[in-house]
Amino acid sequence: MASELIEVKPVTAPTPAKSATGVWVELKLPDGNTLLRYCAWGVGRVIFSASLFSVNATRSALKMGIWLCDGIEAGAKKLLKVYDALPYSGVPMTQVIEASAVAIDEPLEIITDIITAIEGKQVMIIGEMGTGKSTLAQYLAYTIGGRVRVYEPEGTPTDWQGLEVIGKGENWTAIELGMAEDLEDLSNQLKLRTERGDAALVGTERVIIVEEYPELVTKVTSSGEWLDRHARRGRKAKRFTVLLSQYDRVSAWGLEGKSDLADAFYRIRLGKKAQAHAKSLKNNALVEWLKLDQSHCLLDDMPCKLPPYREMKAAALRAGQTIPQPYYDNENHHEKTVENGFKSPSDKGSSDSFSENDQLLWRMILRLGKGKSDSTIVTEILGYTGARYGEGKDILERLRRQFGS
Repeated sequence: MASELIEVKPVTAPTPAKSATGVWVELKLPDGNTLLRYCAWGVGRVIFSASLFSVNATRSALKMGIWLCDGIEAGAKKLLKVYDALPYSGVPMTQVIEASAVAIDEPLEIITDIITAIEGKQVMIIGEMGTGKSTLAQYLAYTIGGRVRVYEPEGTPTDWQGLEVIGKGENWTAIELGMAEDLEDLSNQLKLRTERGDAALVGTERVIIVEEYPELVTKVTSSGEWLDRHARRGRKAKRFTVLLSQYDRVSAWGLEGKSDLADAFYRIRLGKKAQAHAKSLKNNALVEWLKLDQSHCLLDDMPCKLPPYREMKAAALRAGQTIPQPYYDNENHHEKTVENGFKSPSDKGSSDSFSENDQLLWRMILRLGKGKSDSTIVTEILGYTGARYGEGKDILERLRRQFGS
């Protein structure tokens, strides 16, 4: 049997017909995160659009408001011209001259006679270095008259020429002794006044100048009593004090809590101290006035004009050549000063052989140590305490052998 070959062809799937519009693409729905992002973007877009709309609307409203304000202002100005002319029968204001009262600041009531102004009180002069405190103090002293005594712990040989100066080279012992002598003199003056009246004190005037008094407060034990008694009784006894300092604090003067004592003094403030005080008074006119001239100062809270510096200096130089020493004619202090030789009652003819310091120490012991024990004299008057007490005891014994007791 003859075999027949049969051709077998693979059957292929029919090719789908192509669409006339393109190829179909499978799309998937967005998930939740994608939808949230689109929502957030949409909300932000709405907010920005609303903000921009608000800005444009506000701008338009403001422009309308400005236009209305300009119109009202222009109309009001035209009406105001007519209104202003009514009191003058319609005459334009540009053709009217009218006098009007203007309030101005009253001129400062300035003190020009410093000597008269300070009458009845003691004086503190406050100012920084170079403001003329010493020159003013000398001018006051020489103008008031009388003998002049100066306490000056830091003075130079050319300072206070022609005057009795006590305490140079920080000699606190001499100042202590001098102030003790002042207190005794003050008591004698008051006793004389009580017995014979004010007429007995005529011609016995004294002026006592103290440089940098606040420093003495801590260095001189009798300075507190000295200040208190001279503040309260000094003027009645013809004793006038002029205290100088760079400090304007009550505590520095030892007057804290003593307002009645502080009231016994006039405060003359110079330079920047015066300006600072005027500022504390909130008086700008006074501050500007003080800046105009170096001779402008304050007497307490009042403006004061001092004589020119050259005039005060010249007066001090002229008077300084004729001022006698303190206590020269005082019947209670016959020819006695702190710096002269001390005459011991038991050895009047030989005190020149003793040192000046020993003389001053012994006089201070006699004045301040009356009725006190040796230990009190050594510790409180001579100032020897602790390990140095024995040294002070030896000095006291030596002074007793020299001057007698």
